Amino acid sequence: MTRGAGRRAWLAVGLASAASFLVLLDDSAVALSLSRMGQELGLALVGIEWVVNIYSLAFAVLVLWGGMLADRLGARRVLCAGLAAFAGVSLAAGLASSGDLLIALRAAQGMSAAFIAPAALAVVTTSFPPGRRGAALGVWAGVSASAVAAGPLIGAVLTQVFGWRSIFLVNVPLAVLLLLVAVLVLPVDAMTVPRGRLDIAGLLSSATALSFLVLGLTQATSLGWASLVVWAVFGTAAVASVAFIAVERHAENPLLDLALFRLPNFAAGNLLGLLNLAIMCSLFFFLALYLQRGMLLRPLSAGLALLPFTALIAIVAPLAGRLADRTGPRTPIVTGLWLVSVGLLLLSRIGPESTVRDVLPALLIAGLGLGLASSPTTTAAMSSVPTRSTGIGGATVTVSRLLGLALGVAVMGTIVSVGWPGGTVITGGQRAVFAGALGVGFAVNAALALLGGVAAVVFIRPTRPASSPDAKSSEVDSCLGDSAAMPGDGPDVP
Repeated sequence: MTRGAGRRAWLAVGLASAASFLVLLDDSAVALSLSRMGQELGLALVGIEWVVNIYSLAFAVLVLWGGMLADRLGARRVLCAGLAAFAGVSLAAGLASSGDLLIALRAAQGMSAAFIAPAALAVVTTSFPPGRRGAALGVWAGVSASAVAAGPLIGAVLTQVFGWRSIFLVNVPLAVLLLLVAVLVLPVDAMTVPRGRLDIAGLLSSATALSFLVLGLTQATSLGWASLVVWAVFGTAAVASVAFIAVERHAENPLLDLALFRLPNFAAGNLLGLLNLAIMCSLFFFLALYLQRGMLLRPLSAGLALLPFTALIAIVAPLAGRLADRTGPRTPIVTGLWLVSVGLLLLSRIGPESTVRDVLPALLIAGLGLGLASSPTTTAAMSSVPTRSTGIGGATVTVSRLLGLALGVAVMGTIVSVGWPGGTVITGGQRAVFAGALGVGFAVNAALALLGGVAAVVFIRPTRPASSPDAKSSEVDSCLGDSAAMPGDGPDVP
């Protein structure tokens, strides 16, 4: 790769990372505005959760479609279309006059994000050859983690200074700017004939499975895990998932090549990425609520209280990506998840008299662990995905993280709902119950992080250094067979 080509490749990585940052920032920035948003629009706890979960639901339902279109039509076209739609819907969301309308527009935002995210990850993956993808993926994952980490503080500042509507309105100029840069920086997609017939059965069955799965997770908080309705929804998701697998096994041009899950670390990286994001987002969501409802902090003060924690994630995540490129992803993933477990166990001791200073050491330990694990899980999942499948591979990574977000909020929400105080004025007794429920939720997450570290030891395979691309190519060929090198795949470098 020449110096000019290398500079252009890094510009493409920067653009794609910024697009992913925007999509994730819009989700995490809402956390510290939910209390004020709910009070102004008259939303109860279930409605507040829907503001978050409907975005994830729409995102998850369509993200495989977005990945498929990125592979068939080109990542540049799909990314630009997604950015244009995201700008328009964000403008409408910022002007929403009711809770129901805002929730509907959040669904539309999720649909737009479903095209941006897999296309952006495809751009990152194809910007460098296999032997040099680790650093690029580390940058992407680090920037993405920074969005989740910085979102609460940015949202708090915007909410306190300009009101909660500014969280959506600020997306408009940012998305337009990224769209213009994409047109100028990214190479024009080759005009190729789409490969075979569209897998309509796969599209419909995957959408059904993902929508009912996320719907079940979001409804479990309000209806309870013992609800027959909830388990009927989960049952529908299970039937649709079985149908999707059966369809993909026999489809001439499957939406999702199941052989990807035979690639080294792909399945394990997706599962651990799901777990890492579930813990991260549930911690953000409910700790932010407690800082405002339990400790009675204003949104900006709550964001500043979380700043050391979020800043640590933002700093460590890119460094962990480089570490994974040199040593393999297993060591930082295991270390990170076990540190998260320690931090959450300390946080589980939170009480009604706890102050920000009391919880800060535990937050720093958890933040260090989350930063260490976030980038390497993506590197593990995407490091050996062939160029022709980067769109759907990136979509699969995105789905796992979206399911993690919904699962984390649903499980934690079920626990915390027992102690949810409601209203705007909280008595000392209500604060104690709220803190107790929050502590139980943190303890559950600590156990999950511990088990995740054990799973990483068992299932994440050691990889050779990134300077050995031939080793990676042989691994891909052994898993996917001769089909991994199809005529017309072209080089990895744009």
